[in-house]
Amino acid sequence: MDELRNTWMGRSYYRLVHRGLMPLADRVGLTANQATALGLAAAVLVPAGFLFHPLAGTGMILLSGFADTMDGMLARSRKQSSMYGAFLDSCLDRVSDGLYLMGIWVLFWPDHHPLAGGLVMGMCLISTFLISYAKARAESLGAPLAGGLMKRAARIIYLLAWSLAVAAIPGAEGTVLWAGALLYLVLTGATAGRRMFLARALLGRDGNRPGEDREGAAGVVPPPAPGDA
Repeated sequence: MDELRNTWMGRSYYRLVHRGLMPLADRVGLTANQATALGLAAAVLVPAGFLFHPLAGTGMILLSGFADTMDGMLARSRKQSSMYGAFLDSCLDRVSDGLYLMGIWVLFWPDHHPLAGGLVMGMCLISTFLISYAKARAESLGAPLAGGLMKRAARIIYLLAWSLAVAAIPGAEGTVLWAGALLYLVLTGATAGRRMFLARALLGRDGNRPGEDREGAAGVVPPPAPGDA
């Protein structure tokens, strides 16, 4: 996430959150848990938003992303961070990831081969989850694993740009949908594959450390970095 944060787009985004949304959250008394709930609620509405109009779905993804950024900031600023909170946030991020892709799938109906689109979006979902799981599993075995092009923040930006392109190019929705889906699949698959390759190098050929087996690991795993899945 640090690489993205240091880009012009990342700096603009976090400036908006810090200077615009965080003061508003303080004024209304929004808590970290409420921000988490708001982000999840917005994610649940993403498929319905896309069913109504691509811009509505895009807006729900954006709202969910804002809330997801703010919940960590609110927890840290109020010294309410906890390991369980980080764990729960990561779990709910996976739910949101799935709902975002379900929303994109809605755009394939009824005129853009929805069955084939569903199969491709299913593969996109698998590769998305594999990116996060590879990191979590490698770290549970003692190998710090991060990086890759399509971390969560980059995936959200991609989905926003993709859905905006669908709305902005009338008459070419099908082409934009399919091109975006296939490119997303390639990029997320490459990121997951890179993490698996790095994990093999870090963990050794058989992937085991002394005293551990393939089904479990000893010790306590540090909480994941926010947005770095």
